[in-house]
Amino acid sequence: MRIVPVPSHLRGPIAFWALAGVALLVSHDAVFLAQMGPGEALVRTLRTAGHAYWGVASVAVAIIGTVTAIAVALRHLRLRRLARTLGVEPARAHRSHLGRLLVTWARLFAVIAIGFVIQENIEHLAMHAHPLGLGALLGPEYPLALPMIGLISFVSSVIVTFVTGAERALLETIAAALRQVIGRPPRRIDRAPLRLAGPRIPVLARAAAGRAPPWMLASAI
Repeated sequence: MRIVPVPSHLRGPIAFWALAGVALLVSHDAVFLAQMGPGEALVRTLRTAGHAYWGVASVAVAIIGTVTAIAVALRHLRLRRLARTLGVEPARAHRSHLGRLLVTWARLFAVIAIGFVIQENIEHLAMHAHPLGLGALLGPEYPLALPMIGLISFVSSVIVTFVTGAERALLETIAAALRQVIGRPPRRIDRAPLRLAGPRIPVLARAAAGRAPPWMLASAI
C-alpha cells in the first residue's frame, strides 16, 4: 500500500485541528474533574447524562492526536538527520516566541470554548429538551469551565509553540546550508589536463611494412 504524503500547506491546519480536538477532550474531562473531583460520581457522569457517546469519541480523538504527534516527531527527526548530513546545527531563534504563543493561545481558547458550548448544549438538549446557551461557560452549572479551558489551551499552546519553533529553526538552518553549498564557486584545477596516450607502434612494425626493405630503398642499394 502506497502512503500518500500530506501536502506541506495542509500540515499546519491538520496539526492544529488535531491538537484542538485533543485539547477539547482534555478540557471537557478536566472541567468535570475540577467540579466533582475524582471518584465514582465522575465516572458515572461521564458515562451517563448525555455522555454515552463520549467513550467512543474520546478513543477516536486520542487516536487522531497520537497519529499526528507521531507524524510531527518523525518529521522533526528527518530534519535533524538532514541537518547532521549537511554538517550544521540548528540555529537558535533570537526573536521572542511570545507573540506566536499568544496568537496560538487565543485561537485554541476560542476553538475549545466554542466546541465545549456546542457539545454541552447538545447534551443538555438531549437530556432536558432545552439548550443551555452561553450558560455552558458562564452559568452556575459550569463555574470552572472558563478557567480550565484557559489552562488547558495555554499548556497546549506552549507545547505547539516550542515544537513549531524548533522545526522552524531546523528549516532555516538547512536552507542556509543549502544556499551556501549552491552558491559556492567551483574549485579551480591548476594542473594540466590529463591526456590519453597509447603505446606508439614503430613504422616497421605496422601492418603496411613488409618483411623486405621498401622497393625504392632496395633499388638504391
